[in-house]
Amino acid sequence: MIEIADLTVRYRSDNDIYTAIKDFSLTIPSGGTCAVIGPSGCGKSTLLKVVAGLIKEYDGSVSINGQPVNPKGQTIGFMPQNYGLLPWKTVYDNVILGMKIKKSPELLDRNVIKHLMRQLGIEGLARRYPNELSGGQQQRVALARVFALQPDVLLMDEPFSALDAITREEMQDIFLKLWRRFEVSTIFVTHYVEEALYLGQKIVILSSDEGGRSQIMDNPLFGEKDIREKEEFFQMGLKLRNIIKKDWEQAWENM
Repeated sequence: MIEIADLTVRYRSDNDIYTAIKDFSLTIPSGGTCAVIGPSGCGKSTLLKVVAGLIKEYDGSVSINGQPVNPKGQTIGFMPQNYGLLPWKTVYDNVILGMKIKKSPELLDRNVIKHLMRQLGIEGLARRYPNELSGGQQQRVALARVFALQPDVLLMDEPFSALDAITREEMQDIFLKLWRRFEVSTIFVTHYVEEALYLGQKIVILSSDEGGRSQIMDNPLFGEKDIREKEEFFQMGLKLRNIIKKDWEQAWENM
């Protein structure tokens, strides 16, 4: 479970103070998934960095499974937009990297790794290097690495944005299969409305105003079969776009 209460994050630069997030609260139940969407500069990545323990100075409280965020004592899977693969390591070594850092070598579960790589279709790529892979293959390696960790929480920062539309949808499906298997509480940042609808049980819309208000809604369409083909999916997408567009217009009026 991820619990965020009255979170406020400020950045200080010389004599200026910028509020990235203000009075933000959110609860994601154990095994739940939440998509975060909003314009650039609205605090999406800041939110992930706080939950990951990378930003430590803030007001409010953030906890994972009832305990304050502590990367040393908790297993936090973080998947950046650029995949974060080390170019000098093979696919296999990249997959086990997180496990080697968090666990003693004798605790590495080779069966979990082998099963994940087979499920993701990268078992035959084990000895290749990242620069020998397509974008979709690199994405599969990154997914294998974070799920091999069996993390307490999973944080994803626009991981599919660099992929073409067809590959992106394929990776969304693969992610959901793995997420259902491991039941890990997940925060997923995206700038695609349809991706937020497809992957989020909850959807958070962050405002473009400095530290502005946010909207949190439950997604009634999550998990439905052939969801992308339904009229309700299209209509919900229009609703989200209108909310974001209205927020942009208000932000411009206040400038």
